[in-house]
Amino acid sequence: MPARRLTRKAEAWFARHQRALPWRDSYDPYRIWVSEVMLQQTRMGVVLPRYQDFVTRFPTLRTLAAAGEEEVTAAWSGLGYYRRARMLRQGAAAVVERFAGRLPDDVSVLQTISGIGRYTAGAIASIAYDQPAPIVDGNIMRITARLFAINAALRSPGLARQAWKRAEELVKAAKSPRMFNQALMEIGALICRPKNPLCGECPLRR
Repeated sequence: MPARRLTRKAEAWFARHQRALPWRDSYDPYRIWVSEVMLQQTRMGVVLPRYQDFVTRFPTLRTLAAAGEEEVTAAWSGLGYYRRARMLRQGAAAVVERFAGRLPDDVSVLQTISGIGRYTAGAIASIAYDQPAPIVDGNIMRITARLFAINAALRSPGLARQAWKRAEELVKAAKSPRMFNQALMEIGALICRPKNPLCGECPLRR
């Protein structure tokens, strides 16, 4: 299937089937950043109530940057992996100092901020700013392997390289990088599951 057609199918599916998640209420880069960090190694059901509490306590990047480490880790309670909270706070302080409190829209610049790697930088740039930045996580590697019939172990470097290459090609063909990347995330969570995938409902195979 041509890249342009595949991305349009994904975007149309997402417009109809996306879940109502609190960070989708706006394209605030700070809230997208918080949600992406929380969702690393933590289930959605655990994240949802704690995300709302966290952004109520720290509604802006500046309020997070100004908070003490103990206050931030206390607000992170229940999510585990507390290093994420410390890195998030350090990153927020760096954004205030270096970028006047505004997260950049450039992937390369975003990756110079404490705690922001390639995936998170792509998520912020694409979802908040609609930049054609690719994202690849375990879900998207699984989609790539199945969709393009790549015979490689899920976490192998070879599959990762191919997944990033495919993701970059596709997001550049997307009408809306913001919608397309979120569609891939959603398809990975709801359709292209690790076990019992719903292949018959996959918009990318039709």
